[in-house]
Amino acid sequence: MTKSVSTLTFKEARNELTSLKTELARHDELYYNKSEPEISDWEYDQLRRRLNEIETQFPELKLRNSPSQKIGAPVSGVFSKITHKKPMLSLENAFSKEELGDFIERVQNFLNTTKNLEFCAEHKIDGLSASVFYKNGQLAYAATRGDGYVGEDVTENIMTISDIPKSIQYLGEIEIRGEVYMPIRSFKELNRQREETGEKLFANPRNAAAGSLRQLDAEVTKSRNLGFFAYYASTFEHNLGIDKQTEVMDFLQKLGFSIAGYRLCQSLDELDEYCQDTSLERPNLPYEIDGAVFKLNSLELQNRLGFVGRNPRHSIAFKFPAEEAETVILDISIGVGRTGKITPVAILDPVNLNGAMVSRATLHNFNEIERKQIAIGDTVKILRSGDVIPKIIAVTKKSGNTTFAMPSICPSCGAALVQYPELVDLYCPNHYGCSAQVVRYISYFVSKSCLDIPGLGEKQVAEFFEEGRIKTALDIFRLREKEIVSPLASKPGWGKISAQKLYDAIENSRNVSFARFIVSLGIPGVGEIVAQILADRFKNIESLQKAEKTDLVELEGLGDLMAEEIYAFFRNDVNINFIEEFKNLVTVSYQEKVIDTASKFYNKTIVFTGTLSKLSRNEAKQIAISKGAKIGSAISGKTDIVVVGKNPGSKLKKATELGIQIMPEEEFLKE
Repeated sequence: MTKSVSTLTFKEARNELTSLKTELARHDELYYNKSEPEISDWEYDQLRRRLNEIETQFPELKLRNSPSQKIGAPVSGVFSKITHKKPMLSLENAFSKEELGDFIERVQNFLNTTKNLEFCAEHKIDGLSASVFYKNGQLAYAATRGDGYVGEDVTENIMTISDIPKSIQYLGEIEIRGEVYMPIRSFKELNRQREETGEKLFANPRNAAAGSLRQLDAEVTKSRNLGFFAYYASTFEHNLGIDKQTEVMDFLQKLGFSIAGYRLCQSLDELDEYCQDTSLERPNLPYEIDGAVFKLNSLELQNRLGFVGRNPRHSIAFKFPAEEAETVILDISIGVGRTGKITPVAILDPVNLNGAMVSRATLHNFNEIERKQIAIGDTVKILRSGDVIPKIIAVTKKSGNTTFAMPSICPSCGAALVQYPELVDLYCPNHYGCSAQVVRYISYFVSKSCLDIPGLGEKQVAEFFEEGRIKTALDIFRLREKEIVSPLASKPGWGKISAQKLYDAIENSRNVSFARFIVSLGIPGVGEIVAQILADRFKNIESLQKAEKTDLVELEGLGDLMAEEIYAFFRNDVNINFIEEFKNLVTVSYQEKVIDTASKFYNKTIVFTGTLSKLSRNEAKQIAISKGAKIGSAISGKTDIVVVGKNPGSKLKKATELGIQIMPEEEFLKE
């Protein structure tokens, strides 16, 4: 049973945060970049919630690169980069009426009002966020959300979506944001076609939309019949004279965009009623939604509220609760992961959950099978909160069959399985001779968080491996142009253009950042976050290889177990040889971070006291934080500046006694 955050020791909190960060980074890679999530949105949200709770309880453990500060995922190295004029933020989640009430209360407190507020209620489209920019009435460029600040240039592919007009009746510069989605009918037809050709099926319409928008060949995107619902407009030269979110939606329709509809809500009960109505409406919609979005209707108040971390304060997403159903286990299959981890999966008698037929459920590990006494033929209750593979909650009716036995040999290579100390999972130790592991590692190696080579998915990697083109991950860089372009051009699913783009992508990936280089080594537990910590500390691979365990343990974000894993990895002869070969095939570079130190408030601790007249205390704090300041709650010798409003009280007296700089509100606002 998971311990309450309030009862965790500092070491327990640090170790759990390290584990959560690694796990979330892996799931972000699977969700955003590979469109192959392993867990439901509900389970992912609970992981994030747990991380946020621990960081709140232990603020000294919170890192700048924490998942709580991340938006989306880093951009691809193949697509051109586009910097958003304004960050594309993600929304805070609510899961109950009580949490919606807490959200409204926070907004009222921030604005220092008790009045009822108006909210624009919209469907939460289960799609991919995108930004479309127009200039002189013409579509100029389009970008994915990326990491929220920099996105991928997908202009050519966006042009193929009929819901997005190529020209509009507005001559100034304007940005339109919305969700790219795949209609349910198109999703079913696409998966039917992929099943016929033996390709891996998409888990849900969102993943299908994401994979379709990021195609190297725009003709493939066009064939996927994507849609687009707009929800945001921002101009850069003129004021539209629009004051409300509902007016924004009307304006978008006039420009020729599709919207998913909206409703005005003026109380908590009306927000809750919209959630209930939308949940009932959901099964009959032609597109997937996974909740509702509530935005403060006043654009002026939206601007006043600003944002905290990765979330705007003025909006919230209500996520639908998980769904359950009963079905029968027809069989149990065994999968082998890239690290050799053995994972059991239940093959189910297909059951309908929210309009989708579910036929597989994760069993996690063999301890879980034993604990729940699961056997083939049992009737089980399954849980699913998104449209991804569900999990089994409990056995509701025994079949009388013997509980599924733990295997002793690898189903891929026949090696004897092992169970390492302190781990519950079984592993195949034949890392370099087990074809299942090799193929999955190569697929990981070319994924977006590693070398980022679009066009090489698990299916293509498996084909290349079976054909003998590649036997190790590094063989990818040994492929010559004539071995890729001409042979692939005539193969089903390829063409001369896509084959050439694959070769170019391989060549482009030869210049790799040090952090990505570390991630691609496949060190157990080391994802993007830990890799960046290591890159910032050691700057190059030679220094990292020489690091002692004591050097690693002292790094914030690494626990004892992870430090041991990293240390052991760099002392393994096979890994050392791999790294030397790798270094000869790519150019690895580390760039120092550029830090803006121009602000007067940079790295200063500021305490606010008294009543501010121009803005609320929270707004003032956000301004200070945006300029690099740290916020203090009490006056001490570490305080650098005290910003004073009306009726400052005892804090002003103490600051004067300590000789701390006193700054009136007016002076603070001038900075």
